[in-house]
Amino acid sequence: MIGNDGKPVTRDQIRAAITAYNTGERGSKDFAAIPRALVTILDNLAVGKTTYVKGGDGQLQVSRRKDKSIAAG
Repeated sequence: MIGNDGKPVTRDQIRAAITAYNTGERGSKDFAAIPRALVTILDNLAVGKTTYVKGGDGQLQVSRRKDKSIAAG
C-alpha cells in the first residue's frame, strides 16, 4: 500500500487509518489523510468478508463486521 505522500505505509499506519475510517466523517481532515486506495478497498468490502492489505512491513487482515465497522487483525 502506498500512502498519499508516495511512500509505503506500515501496518501500524494502516491500523490508524482504519480507526479514522471507523470514527471519522467523510470530508474531515482525519479522513482525508487515509490513503485513497485503502478507502476504495474498505468501501467495497462486504459485510462478513475478509481481505488482506499489504503494508510495507507485511500483510494485514481486514474484515467488515455485521455492524458495518472495519476490524483489522
